[in-house]
Amino acid sequence: MKKIILSLVSIFVFTSAFSQGIAFEHGTFAEALAKAKKENNTVFMDCYTAWCGPCKYLAKNVFTQDEVGAFFNKNFVSVKMDMESEAGKPLMAKYQVAAFPTLLWLDADGKLQHRMVGAGNVYALLETAGVALDTKNNWAALKKQFEKGDRSSEFMQKYIMTSAKAGIDTKEAVDIYVSSKKPEELINAEDVKLITCIIKSTSNPVFHFVLKNKDRFYAVADKAQVDQFLENTMLGEMAQLARKGDMEALSLKKKELIALDKEVGTKVVAFLDMNMLRNDPDQEKFYQAMADYGIKYDFDNYVSLNEYAWTIAEAKEDLGKELVNKAVKMAKRSVELNTNFLNTDTYACILNKAGQIEEAKIQASKSIELAPEDQKKDLWSMKFLEGEEN
Repeated sequence: MKKIILSLVSIFVFTSAFSQGIAFEHGTFAEALAKAKKENNTVFMDCYTAWCGPCKYLAKNVFTQDEVGAFFNKNFVSVKMDMESEAGKPLMAKYQVAAFPTLLWLDADGKLQHRMVGAGNVYALLETAGVALDTKNNWAALKKQFEKGDRSSEFMQKYIMTSAKAGIDTKEAVDIYVSSKKPEELINAEDVKLITCIIKSTSNPVFHFVLKNKDRFYAVADKAQVDQFLENTMLGEMAQLARKGDMEALSLKKKELIALDKEVGTKVVAFLDMNMLRNDPDQEKFYQAMADYGIKYDFDNYVSLNEYAWTIAEAKEDLGKELVNKAVKMAKRSVELNTNFLNTDTYACILNKAGQIEEAKIQASKSIELAPEDQKKDLWSMKFLEGEEN
């Protein structure tokens, strides 16, 4: 009987240890390297900070998963390092960690093999960890291949994309690759992925080429992907000036971008202007800008239209009839594009705000009918029909 009990205890202890996810070392970085060398293993280092939300998400929801622990505990010596600690600062500089979380895979001598920036899910982490172990396809292997002179198009795409995803600057490789091609040769799905990942400046000739030939790029790639690239690149430059408070430079940048492409530039400027009103003491200005932007630029985006309409529906301010009716228009359009319980709930709410009570009741009933059972109780529509909202 004692043997049976001891066996059960052993199984319980083993299972508990195995289900705790990644078993991080508690020693120094040097000790982790020494252990990796002794075991002929790779070091995995989680570079985090105490204030980083995505870092906390990884620690709580990803590193703790059974399948993650099983793979990492078998293949890596794992260590966590606060980049703002005295031990972490030199490592942050050495490995050029500029964003958090950054995940590093190192050989036993501390040389970088692979890295990942950002908090992915379990699948993304395991996939990246698998690549890190692949001595033919991890970043270090690709870098070595590049240094040996491989300039084939397929390889260069792979090396540049791998580096970009890892947050590693490969300007030399990018310049070589782009200069090796005629601009027209960049109009293909694979190069669109590369361009949208590496080009960050509106002054870059490749950006200008995509902007002037966006219809041709739409033919080979997702239109939303191309538009997002153009808009985000423009927006990033303006947002940087806005954060610095350099309004004169921002004004000049707005004019420059509109001159570059009136359609795209005007849309991005309107988006920035709308968001700059978000903290204005007169919130009605923000709501008005949001409604105008939604109707003019986002009228085929059911998700954004629902968000804009809900923001106005929730407003505590006494808004004018014209503005509320614009929100009704956005909510109705969202439902027409893609009917779901969330945007139908918003439609009911804004109809009620507009004084269209009977129609609000009809839409509220539809929202409740469409909603999953476990989410019905949280709907505005449920509270409205039960008399808790007016």
